[in-house]
Formats: sequence, structure tokens, C-alpha cells
Amino acid sequence: MSFLEKFQNLDRRWVYLLAWIFVLMPLIFPLGLPVPINKESQQWYKAISDIPNGSVIVFSPMYGTSGMPELFPMTLATMHQLWSKNVKIIVVGFWAEGPLVFNQLLNQMDPKSYGKVYGVDWINLGYIPGGESAMRAFGDDMAKAVAKDYIEGKNLKEFPIMTTINSAKDVNLIISIETGTPGLTEWLRQWQEPYKTKIVVGCIGVSAPGMAPFLQSGQLSALLPGLTSSAEYELLINRKGLAIAGVDAVSMSHILVVALVILGNIGYFVSRGKKS
Repeated sequence: MSFLEKFQNLDRRWVYLLAWIFVLMPLIFPLGLPVPINKESQQWYKAISDIPNGSVIVFSPMYGTSGMPELFPMTLATMHQLWSKNVKIIVVGFWAEGPLVFNQLLNQMDPKSYGKVYGVDWINLGYIPGGESAMRAFGDDMAKAVAKDYIEGKNLKEFPIMTTINSAKDVNLIISIETGTPGLTEWLRQWQEPYKTKIVVGCIGVSAPGMAPFLQSGQLSALLPGLTSSAEYELLINRKGLAIAGVDAVSMSHILVVALVILGNIGYFVSRGKKS
């Protein structure tokens, strides 16, 4: 019996094993397969690059553990670029799992390695419950909306970073990495409309079509959708990471499927020819 004939009766467990190998290996040893750079990732990179020195940034991880495979790589890459700049960063979330996500980031990135001092260059305010109303309250008066910081449990005015930052009027840019509600529309209603604050959003791929009109209208300054765009962004900042590895794994799984389909069809026609 030839190889192609044996392939027709291949145990499906071998297929599962091959799929496991093809997906796992690029995650451990990224291949760096070619990734074309699209305009969305270029806009995002430019939006972060063009932030003037001394600007105040609100960085908001608005997603939980279920969104991490797609959104955590862009979160890491964005914070790398932010901490490489001379800006003030306020980390705050309106999703309950937001602080947990950012804790995972701190396990992989040490702000001190970028020369950043907690309470001077950045501060973590944790999770503020209340959804859209909490977003508005935080924009109106940060010290009233948040009694203490998330890491040290101190009054906000005890930190040098917060002595001149009181409300959304003092914020130059919102960076929201999100999966749903509250999210972009709430930021637009409660921050951009009353305070004219610029917003950039990173989102899961399926959310991109619903956000594209806001990008076209100019209400949204940049949009980074999904894992592939995150990989492009990693290439732009010259820092290959989780997104490149993830895209490699997806590409390898597609190569395996195509190869199996081709071999299966060849085997089918060869065995049918022999029978006839």
C-alpha cells in the first residue's frame, strides 16, 4: 500500500498531534513570517509617537482574561512605547478585571527599567465601579471618584503626578484597550463630547467594523483591531513579541490545513484511478 493510500485512512489522532505541533512550535520559537504593515497599525504607531513630551495619558485596560489572547500583546507593545516617552500615565479601568490584566503586564515589564518612578511618572488607580456614570465622575473630578491609588493605598494628592491633574481637562489622550461595554461609545459621550479629549482604541477583531465609522468621522484618532494588527505594530516598534508568535501559529495552522486538503485530494484521485 502506497503512502497516499495509507493517508486516506490516517487516524485522526495523528492530525490532532500535527495540529498541536504546528501551533505550539511557533509560540515557543517565533518564525517571524512576513507580515504586511497596514494603515491601522501605522496610524496607531504614529498616534503614540506624536504624543508631545509632558502629556497626560489615561491608559485603560477595558477587558478581562477572555480577551487577553487577542488584546494583551497590543497592551504590552503600547506600554513599551509609552514608557519610552516622557509622558505622565494614569492607569485606570472600568472593567472589574482590568487591574488583573495590568498586574500581568507588570509581571512582564518593569517600569523602573524605563526610568519610570511610581507616583511621579505613572500611577495605577485600579477599577472604578459604575460603568458610564463612573467614567463621567472620574472625568469631572478624579480625586472625588477615586479615594486612593490601587498599589500603595494612599490619597491621590500625596503623589506628585496628581498635584496638577484634576479632571479630564488635564488629559491629552485616552488609550482604551477594550472588548465591549463600557468602551468607546461611553468614552465619546462622557469625555470627548464635553472635554474634546482625543481617543485611540485597541479592540478585538470582531468589534472593528462597528468602530470604523468613528475613525472615519475623526472622533477616533486611531484604531488597532485584533492580533494581526498587533503583530504589525510590534514590527513597527521593532519589538517582536506575543502577537508575532500568535500570527505565526495561526499561519502555520493554515499551512497544515491546506497541506492536508491537498494530500487528501491527491490520495483520493490516485486510489480512485487504481480502482477504475
